[in-house]
Amino acid sequence: MSQSSINPTIILNELNSKEVKLLFEHLPKFLNELEEKNDPDPIEVQIVDAAYQLIEKVQLFEAYMKQYVQEDNETLVGSKLDDLYNSDRASRGSGTSALFKI
Repeated sequence: MSQSSINPTIILNELNSKEVKLLFEHLPKFLNELEEKNDPDPIEVQIVDAAYQLIEKVQLFEAYMKQYVQEDNETLVGSKLDDLYNSDRASRGSGTSALFKI
């Protein structure tokens, strides 16, 4: 997995911010009002359609980002420990004694 200049957990934290949560609390109420109209304008129909697509895409994005962060964390931790172990074994033939170098 390639490293990014921005930590992906920052993006996930923003998705869970108060402002975004507030948006997604108010959006269904607004959509409900538009859907209950007897004769909606074409723009209102487009807003409803686009909003449902947005909600679905944001949910998919969040799920993929969580998976990406989880895989990235597992890769980073595993590779760092492996690198530490392998570099120490190659130099002295012992396990984690590199942690206690003086």
